[in-house]
Amino acid sequence: MNRTCPNCGTDLVAFGALPDDVRERLEADPGRQRQSVAHRRERHTACPDCELEIHGCGQPYAVPEPTPE
Repeated sequence: MNRTCPNCGTDLVAFGALPDDVRERLEADPGRQRQSVAHRRERHTACPDCELEIHGCGQPYAVPEPTPE
């Protein structure tokens, strides 16, 4: 892939390659459900550190709010 996060500089990964706990939480986030999970897994990239999600066209989502433990 060879792209870095515009927010923190970490290497981006395919959305489906995120760690399971992070990916499942992002998939369940109601603020991010404008597109199907299947579409997001196929077309989006994400930062595993700050969780910025980027559309296949390059339009970024907002960084999610931290969730309480």
